[in-house]
Amino acid sequence: MPILLFGLWILLSGRIDLEICLIGAAVSAALYLLACRTLGYSPAADLRAFKKVGGGILYLLYLLKEMLWAGLVVMRLIYTKGRNMEPRLIWFRTDLKSESARAALGDAITLTAGTITVSQEGNLLCVHALDASLAEGLEHSEFERKLRELEGGV
Repeated sequence: MPILLFGLWILLSGRIDLEICLIGAAVSAALYLLACRTLGYSPAADLRAFKKVGGGILYLLYLLKEMLWAGLVVMRLIYTKGRNMEPRLIWFRTDLKSESARAALGDAITLTAGTITVSQEGNLLCVHALDASLAEGLEHSEFERKLRELEGGV
């Protein structure tokens, strides 16, 4: 976090010289100490978060790939003549522990074309799928597996 604060200081300063860097380092250190005392930040938590950056980037790349693929699938469903779509409302439980991971799962489902998270209550999600084929594999999906890895449990 102190490195991010220092980078933000440099970015907002608009120039780099010794004075800007020294003042920025002092202000960043002071803000970090304040955050540690009042907001519960710690160097150990920062290190754990830093270790998850690579996995987070891989998750976002996977999400982007799935969004593009789902868009193509939905286009094929829409433009296929004589195809009757079968919308589905699916309820399923996730074993993700943290509220943020469950929210990320719901967001990932909503961001992929043809599905939308209608409701999320605890670990129970309700998803509307445009077609039955899009509803297959929602429970225990690859999204959920990757988020479980980011949570720390496999």
